[in-house]
Amino acid sequence: MESRNKRLFRLVIVCFIIVFIFLSVLIFLVYSNNKELEDRIKTLSFKIDDKYDIESIDKEISIYENLDKSISDKYEEYYSNIALLEDKINRGESSAKIAYLTFDDGPYDLTYSVLDLLKANDIRATFFVIGKDGVEDRYKRIADEGHTLANHTYYHNIGGGLYDSVDSFIYQVKKLEDYLYDITGYRTSIVRFPGGSPTAGKYKDEIVNRFHEMGYNYVDWTSETGDGSSKKLAQKDTWSWYVDTTRDKNIIVLLMHDYNYSTFNNLQRIIDDLKSRGFIFLPLHNKSVMAK
Repeated sequence: MESRNKRLFRLVIVCFIIVFIFLSVLIFLVYSNNKELEDRIKTLSFKIDDKYDIESIDKEISIYENLDKSISDKYEEYYSNIALLEDKINRGESSAKIAYLTFDDGPYDLTYSVLDLLKANDIRATFFVIGKDGVEDRYKRIADEGHTLANHTYYHNIGGGLYDSVDSFIYQVKKLEDYLYDITGYRTSIVRFPGGSPTAGKYKDEIVNRFHEMGYNYVDWTSETGDGSSKKLAQKDTWSWYVDTTRDKNIIVLLMHDYNYSTFNNLQRIIDDLKSRGFIFLPLHNKSVMAK
């Protein structure tokens, strides 16, 4: 019995020692972590007191909060200056020439290749798009690469109700505007009438007035490759249409479609020809004299 009591006593002692060691280690770790935390707090407090005072932080936050507005103001200034240049060109006071490359009805699969070619040439263009599902990446790429994302109505259904009334047309413009904003964060401000502004017939003037109330202007075209009409392409090819309709013009709004391989296959040739004739390439904008 005595031997058993001794063994039990030794076991209790061993357990006590193990618990003591465990508690000692735990206390040491907690102290160390608290010490490290206190040191970090002191360091951070020092930085805030000496380098990052609240007033400076508020100023930095204010700069970032107003960054979008600053960028927007710069764009407004930039486009206003381009409009002044356009006026001088039209008055014969400048020898500059401007080419606005525009692509309607997309985006399509071919839009990728068009964007690649424009990027290789460091050119910004204008895409008058319609509403499509499953091509969100193409809308984003157009906007992200500095091209103008422009409004061509959501459905483009010329014979299916688009021109039934002023409201039916404005509805489709607004629907596309909201759709593109949800995808890209960018709001359109220029429109191209499907078929051109004369297609609106008796509603044109009232539609244009509504545009202006909404902050929009519309843009038709001065030149084309004929690629939107099989009848036109039966008369002559896209290159011939381009040559004939750009002759003797100093400001060109060139209508093309980013689904047509005939135009795409001539696009580099068109760009090279315009460069050789002294044209600069710009994306369309709301302030342009070509936007009515």
